[in-house]
Formats: sequence, structure tokens, C-alpha cells
Amino acid sequence: MITYFSCKIRKFTGYFYYTSMKKLFFYIVLGGIVWFQSCKEVGPTIDFGSSGSDSTYSDDTTYTTTPEVPTARKMLAEEFTGVSCPPCPSGHAAMRAIKAKLNGNLVIIGYHIFNYAQADPVKDPDHKSKYDFRTEDATEVANSLFGGLGGLPEATFDRAEFNSKLLLDRLQWGGASDARAALTSPVNIHITSVFDEATREATVTVQLAYTASVSMKQSLTLAVLEDSIIDVQKNLTGIEDNYVHEHVLRDIVTTVRGTQIPTKVDPKVPGRVYEKTFKVPIKTDWHAEHCEIVAFVTNDDAADRTVVNAEQAKLIK
Repeated sequence: MITYFSCKIRKFTGYFYYTSMKKLFFYIVLGGIVWFQSCKEVGPTIDFGSSGSDSTYSDDTTYTTTPEVPTARKMLAEEFTGVSCPPCPSGHAAMRAIKAKLNGNLVIIGYHIFNYAQADPVKDPDHKSKYDFRTEDATEVANSLFGGLGGLPEATFDRAEFNSKLLLDRLQWGGASDARAALTSPVNIHITSVFDEATREATVTVQLAYTASVSMKQSLTLAVLEDSIIDVQKNLTGIEDNYVHEHVLRDIVTTVRGTQIPTKVDPKVPGRVYEKTFKVPIKTDWHAEHCEIVAFVTNDDAADRTVVNAEQAKLIK
């Protein structure tokens, strides 16, 4: 009897020991997995922008050097237009006249927006649009920056109010541009672009060279436009099949409000330079040889969000 119970005890003890060792081994393995996962290297977060942009950013840099001589300031005109808008070609002609009057010192962005009938592609069966110029970025600019449109065509110059309004009908464009024409800028803008045809990616570097002191926060906006697009356009007498569309917004690379110039650039004084490089994918249905890069600097204060300078350059030199 004693031998029987001794055997039972040894059998139970062995089973307990075996079970305990299995549990211990399980927890050791589990702990190793958790430790391994927690020690995996985590790469840096990359800012891919917003508004549906596919563009990426690289590191920026800032330094001081001999101050540059101020260059002629370029005004920014943001024109809301549409291919189904009969009066819009008159707006395009008015912008060309203003640019000529300013000796070319006008950068024009043409916005085509969604949810606005006059900006829709032409659907006439005999004169149908080949392209759709509307973008989410342009729509967001219209709605979030300007609170929606009152009609087409409308435009704003340097995002500055004229007659207490930001968005203006065509008859007010001349006066608004004249009011901004004599202003100078505290910062020169330089753009360089290198396009890789194999990857269809452009490396764009924007250099801001301060020529006067600026205490206010500022932001940088980068956009891609396309010129010389042949497609239909409604006008006051019908539909033109081979209209040349210019300054068509393709993408806002930054957010529509721009990327804020970092505090490491402060103090923004003569001789201070800020450079930022962008990697910009160019879609296959955009003609790279007709694309342009636009960069502009805005004040970034609740009381002042005006454009202080703008510049444009060919995507391919």
C-alpha cells in the first residue's frame, strides 16, 4: 500500500513538474517575441502633405550669407475659372493684359473646382471635353480659404482685400492689381527643378533669401501648373474646340494653406536663407514639358494672410 501511494505521489509530482516546465517555456518564448517586437527600429514619420497630394518632402536647411539685392516682386493672381463658363475667356484675356501691364511680374494660377456647373467638363456630344481640369485642391482653396464662390470668373490678387472683398469679379481686377503693384517684398524666391523622366519625379528646391527683416510668421506654398492644353471651351458665342488653356492647377504640393516656415529660420533678417526640397510626382497624363512650378510666400497671422511674393519656373529647363 505504501509503495502504491509512493508511486502515485512520484507520478503526480512528475506530471506537475512537466506541466510547470511547459508553462515556463511558453512564457519565455512569449516574452522573447514581445521583447523582439518592442525593440524593432521605428523609422521617422514622413510628412506626405494633405489634400490628396502624393508629394513627399526632404530635409530643409537654413543659413546666413551676404544679403541679396531685392528682385522685382511678383504678384499672385488666383483665378477661378471653368471650361463650361461662357464669360471665362474674357477673364483669361483680362489676366493676360494685367500681366503685360506689370511687365510679366504676375504669377497666375487657374483653379477649376468640383460642384460648380460652369467648371464641369463640356458634355456637348459634338464638342466634348477630353480632359477634366477640376481638382480637390482647387475646390478646397475655394471653400476653406475663400468661403465659396459667388460666380465665375472670380479672382483674388495676393489674397488681399479690395473694396472689402477677397474674391472679385472681372471688372474689379484692374483696380485690385493696381493697388498691389507698387509694393516691394522682403524675400526673394528662387526655384530649381530637376525632372527624372524614368521615374517621372521632379526634385524641386525652393530658396527663400530675405532682403529685409520680417517678424511675422510666414508659410510657403508650392504648386504644379500646366500650360498649353488644347481642349474645348465655352464662350459667349458657342464652343471653341481648340482653345489653349493656360495656368491650369494640377497639384498643390504642400497643404493649401502652405507649410509654415520653421522657427529655426528666425530671426528673418537680411542675409537669412531658407531652402526646402520637395519630391514631386508628375502624373503620366500631364505633359511635363508644359508644366511649371509655382512657389509663393504668405504671411501667417490671423490678421494678415496676404502673399508677399511669388515665383514660377519651368519644370524642365
